[in-house]
Amino acid sequence: MVTITVRAEVKLEIMPADAVRFEKRGAVYFADVGADAYGNLQITLPKDAPPATITVRLGEKLNADGTIDRKPPGSVSYREVKLTTRADQQVYKLDIPVKERHKNPAAVHTPREIGEIAPFRYAEIEGAPVALEKDAIKQLFVHAPFNDDASSFESSDETLNAVWKLCKHTMKATTAFGIYIDGERERIPYEADAYINMLSHYACDLDPRVAHVTFEHLLAHPTWPTEWSLHMPMMAAADYEATGDSSLASKHYEALKKKLLMDKAGEDGLLRASGVVDWPPGERDGYNDGVVDPDQKQQVGPEVNTVVNAFYYNALRSMATLAKATNKPADAYEFEAKSNQVYDAFNAKFFDSARGIYIDGIGSTHASLHANMFALAFHLVPTDRQQKVGEFVQSRGMACSVYGAQYLLEGLFESGHDEYAISLMTSKSERSWWHMIELGSTMTLEAWDAKYKPNLTWNHAWGSAPANIISRFVLGVRPLEPGYKKILIAPQIGSLKFARGRVPTPLGAVGVNVDRQKLEVEVPKGAQADVVVGGKTEHVGSGRSVFDLPNK
Repeated sequence: MVTITVRAEVKLEIMPADAVRFEKRGAVYFADVGADAYGNLQITLPKDAPPATITVRLGEKLNADGTIDRKPPGSVSYREVKLTTRADQQVYKLDIPVKERHKNPAAVHTPREIGEIAPFRYAEIEGAPVALEKDAIKQLFVHAPFNDDASSFESSDETLNAVWKLCKHTMKATTAFGIYIDGERERIPYEADAYINMLSHYACDLDPRVAHVTFEHLLAHPTWPTEWSLHMPMMAAADYEATGDSSLASKHYEALKKKLLMDKAGEDGLLRASGVVDWPPGERDGYNDGVVDPDQKQQVGPEVNTVVNAFYYNALRSMATLAKATNKPADAYEFEAKSNQVYDAFNAKFFDSARGIYIDGIGSTHASLHANMFALAFHLVPTDRQQKVGEFVQSRGMACSVYGAQYLLEGLFESGHDEYAISLMTSKSERSWWHMIELGSTMTLEAWDAKYKPNLTWNHAWGSAPANIISRFVLGVRPLEPGYKKILIAPQIGSLKFARGRVPTPLGAVGVNVDRQKLEVEVPKGAQADVVVGGKTEHVGSGRSVFDLPNK
């Protein structure tokens, strides 16, 4: 392993990975390293190999005949490189050319010591001057430090287990630049992408260094969607709650306040701003009957709408948390008062009492999945309305993107629809994580399929919602106090026969093992936990505790 420092405290590691399958197909050697990852290819030739020009192909996708797809859909990666060998050299790595689109000043790059990299699982070597053996080929997997043993998950459903594995590998493999990027097409950090990426990264390995670098990069290089700005206080608050470290909020407090966009609020407290709602646009479930705001690029109205104000409410609550963390009680009071005002106005102006659900905004009669799932996810739905709203959300299915799925799943678990939420994560429909696996990807996709986003990538971490949803809701482990000094353990396993796993915290891993009869928890030293058992809360200290579950 080679370690190279990049971007503040982040170090990148280069790990050689062997081929799990290697075969000669006529004049071509084919290698499968088992998992897609950003990196380079190392080829080792014997001492007596004569000079030659070798053609090397790297790809993420195979054709039906098992060869690398040289014209893959969208932005699925394919690279072809010529390698000239010499008689006095045995070990080579490829000189991968930088793509034109990655010369965009907003794109991030690896340091010179690593050079250009590409995501690939498969390699083809044509024109080798001598016979090659399996150990001649290695993938040089580039990633930030990642503790594979920090987390684990297993359940009675093999599909859910495969989805967890897909998302966890995505967390490791997409740290290759020392900063969260949106995927191979642009290699640009975006706020919404980074928030979901951070949640799932922390669920797999609670190392905050890449997230902190990304956060500060986004403050210096913000992007354009309205809700993306509102994700920044959410990201800082989630980081503080997970790590117990308020340094991001302390250092960037005033910049975070500006991310709230409070200047766009009216007298009723609600923001006047169109939103991106979901991406790509076809994933908006007909939001506002599809009417795009001509003054807000590709964003959708109405001017006073549910999605933007749901995010505004949650961002205000996040800022109240950060104000308390940085000893600003007056600000905390103000943010809480504003969030209460938004809560009241949201329910007064957006709730359709005749249908028992939320409409898209003032001036619209359309009620989308998004208007209702974001309301559920951000605790804007009063208890007596949750059943009806939850039923509506369930009736819409997966009528959102892989990005929107984060909040759809949160809303379902928050409203007690855990069985349906798990069914979405184990679905084998086209709009599912299993479909990503079925296509041949080992990282999460940017969209459910190329038909929904023709320029999609196969290495986009914003599609990794199940990683954090499984830890936070299926295993049920969430911080009640910053840094997990006090922990909520409230598993929601739906119809699963069992679920077990480990969730990382700064104090050590939380262990959960639950089936239909018993719940066993392991609380790390220095922490306490509230364990929800049959609707009642049990208070426990560190160590192992076992509870009998009521028969259902």
